[in-house]
Amino acid sequence: MSNSRTRRRTKGAFGNNKPRAIEREFAPKRAPEPTGPHVPTFADKLAKFSQPILEQAGNNRTAAKGAMNVAILIWNAAIEGEAKIEEAKKKLVALPGADKEQVDELVTTMLARKQELFPEESHLVTNFALKFNHRTGTTFRVSAVNVSPEGVTKGKIKDIIQPSL
Repeated sequence: MSNSRTRRRTKGAFGNNKPRAIEREFAPKRAPEPTGPHVPTFADKLAKFSQPILEQAGNNRTAAKGAMNVAILIWNAAIEGEAKIEEAKKKLVALPGADKEQVDELVTTMLARKQELFPEESHLVTNFALKFNHRTGTTFRVSAVNVSPEGVTKGKIKDIIQPSL
């Protein structure tokens, strides 16, 4: 047991007045830099597609989220077909401050942009998260479902149940 007379002779954490090296690194660890070429993710593609609408939103965060909702509505309608495009136009006309000519022009412009940039893309957006943070910047995450995956063909039920010989 140590007391005030023997404290200078003790070894260990208590009573030792010699500085010790800190074995922990306090700097945050960064993810390793990718070595290969950057392959754009689906979120990157969707952000590029919606760029004209996002530019109109400016620096307003609420307007940016609304612009992404509009862009995703048009994206999904472009994949699902003509009936969904008409339904999307009706939804957009119902928004406050929108008229039919503006909506028609916006939808045709964005459909042409989708066909020009990503003609083979067949992902339907199910959910997205657009977050603004003053430290890390803006993050954009997307959940999507591939409507027509590669290599999968639709077969006839008759062939599945009873394969032809």
